[in-house]
Amino acid sequence: MASFLQYKTNGIQWAVWKMEESLDALLLLLPGARRAFCEQELNRFVSERRKMEWLSVRVLLYSMLQEDKEIGYSPEGKPYLTDHSFFISISHTKGYVAVMLASSVPVGIDIEQYAQRVHKAVSYTHLRAHETGA
Repeated sequence: MASFLQYKTNGIQWAVWKMEESLDALLLLLPGARRAFCEQELNRFVSERRKMEWLSVRVLLYSMLQEDKEIGYSPEGKPYLTDHSFFISISHTKGYVAVMLASSVPVGIDIEQYAQRVHKAVSYTHLRAHETGA
């Protein structure tokens, strides 16, 4: 199993998964019915990276809840659980996926791989705040 970090508190939880497994290994981490569904759905994607992200999110969700849940998407692309048991937010970056769940309020999570451009954005924000006296 890949690196897995999870946090739970009063009705909100989040987890991050480092994608290190093969698609076949990820599929084996799902229950039988969900595995068959996901195997079929993977054919929709051409990109191996996109397949890994999509499947890793489902494995992470199952790992968090130990329950089979289906993710749907609104016309705007916002994810939701089809049984409406939790609000959900999903994020991914190179090699990692993250999922956040809340029982009673909408939530959001965003992960980003640290890169030089992040450092540049922080420096620019700091410079602008200094110039404006903020």
